[in-house]
Amino acid sequence: MQRRSLITKVPAALAAGWLLGTPARAAIDSNPIDAVAEIKALRIPSGPYAGGYELAPNGGLNWYFANLGLVAIVPVLGAADLQSHVLPYLNLYLANVNAATSTIADIELPYGRANTSVFKKVASDSDDAYASTFLSLATRYVVASGNWAWWESNKAALKNMAYRNLALTAKPSGLTSVFQSPRNQSNSSGYLMDNCEGYRGLRDFAALLRSRSELHEANYYDLLASNTAEGVSRFLFKAPAQAFLSSDAAPALTADFYPGTTCQVYPQAFGLRELAGQFTAGWNYFNTHTPGWETGSHDPFPWAILGYVAALRGQTGLASAQLATIDKLFAANRRLVTINELGFYQRTKSVLAGNLSA
Repeated sequence: MQRRSLITKVPAALAAGWLLGTPARAAIDSNPIDAVAEIKALRIPSGPYAGGYELAPNGGLNWYFANLGLVAIVPVLGAADLQSHVLPYLNLYLANVNAATSTIADIELPYGRANTSVFKKVASDSDDAYASTFLSLATRYVVASGNWAWWESNKAALKNMAYRNLALTAKPSGLTSVFQSPRNQSNSSGYLMDNCEGYRGLRDFAALLRSRSELHEANYYDLLASNTAEGVSRFLFKAPAQAFLSSDAAPALTADFYPGTTCQVYPQAFGLRELAGQFTAGWNYFNTHTPGWETGSHDPFPWAILGYVAALRGQTGLASAQLATIDKLFAANRRLVTINELGFYQRTKSVLAGNLSA
């Protein structure tokens, strides 16, 4: 999977400057990012996708990345912002899912904000991760807002989404296939990153169902989450090397930054509590093979999830160093700090401030 490929699909007038920075600015203008304000500023103002969020300024709408950005700021938004910035997005997402499959297509906006009425639908790069991150966002919104009327009106659609994308796609191993049929005929891999996100979506969804006394379905989705964790442990964790395979289709461990080493932090990032004994092994493999990651030297994008895990592990120096790197990158090339990066940037700051549940 190459989820960041959408970053290259930008308006022609902007394409030449998309990956070009202004390093001089980074040295003089690298104040801390207001991640909440920057995410809110990415909201699409008009057109058929008004209420959605750009991947980056004048970028397309990648629902998966938008989910990851928004889920991070729900805990810090007030009641009015939850209604104005999250609720319309949830409704827009549900209005755009395929009624038969509960999947969704990403949106290219070839003219950016100059003309938001012109768009092109493009296939998502997964079914499972889009669904699971949306479930996490929806459940966080409902708990934070207390909007139980919205829950009652939309829980059937959410249940369909969970069942079709995370239950029917489950393999005997417990791992979830990246795609439903027919796309799984060309790729039925169970990716570590996706399955960690899937675990979190299932646990979040089950917890909300349980709070509403829908115990049968809560138990079902909790069981699926437990099966996912067992599948990751049994089929992706390689004890001799003390590291995770990136997928059940990967023939061996690799030292490639993506996905080989970055995937190692996902079990901790998404709270697979059954694998807590393997968190350190993954972290050590990542750091051994990716030294200096906090400086941004391995990839054009910052990968703020790495600093988030460092913060969770109490490695505040590394986490703070990456935040400073991202501040400089934001000043030098704003578009590389995409909405999902802003989300994990915000989560890192929250953890460093003492909120371990961010």
